[in-house]
Amino acid sequence: MKSLNILLGGPIELLPDKIFEKLHDNLWLGVDRGALRLLKHGIYPQIAVGDFDSVSTMEHAEILTQLRDIRQVKPEKDETDFELALKIALAKFSFEELHVYGATGGRLDHFLSNIWVLTQTKFTSLIGKIKFYDRGNTLSFYLPGEHSIQKETDKRYLGFMNLTPVSGLTLIDEKYHLKNWHSNVPFSWSSNEFVGTTNHFKFETGIILVIQSKDTQKI
Repeated sequence: MKSLNILLGGPIELLPDKIFEKLHDNLWLGVDRGALRLLKHGIYPQIAVGDFDSVSTMEHAEILTQLRDIRQVKPEKDETDFELALKIALAKFSFEELHVYGATGGRLDHFLSNIWVLTQTKFTSLIGKIKFYDRGNTLSFYLPGEHSIQKETDKRYLGFMNLTPVSGLTLIDEKYHLKNWHSNVPFSWSSNEFVGTTNHFKFETGIILVIQSKDTQKI
């Protein structure tokens, strides 16, 4: 299955273990500081995009000298760097899966922006293809219909969040059931769990974010 990876500049300590080794030879887009991090690990992204306001002058020069295709924009703009990366991905690449790293953690406004950008109609075609990954979470996005979810072996918890008004949300065979739920505002049904390794849910309208997660720190 053909996939494309995007690396943003979120906290490096939240990235999945050995991501650069495991995905070294895959196709990459680098977003702002994400492009520099890829270069530091010997990965040359197909395209780097952003205003590069999170890198120093020397780091920016390193990006300029090592990469061919750099889409630099002014900091004063209407679209985020991640939005620009998604537009490039749709325009320039053919893929079945889009894996996003470095989009969670750090500044909350960035994190929430990265999630809600998928509610824009210009990115509807990405829903069902795109996933966000970090050290403890996998985020998947769904359009209306009936869906099955495969449990990741290292994840315990399962959360459902509507990003838009939703109708008919039904959690069919998870540990905690939900039947024909409607809401006009976002809400998170968190800390659910799998029963077995495959569970199902359905809904009639809206966009649903599903999060598989695990505890990553013990006190």
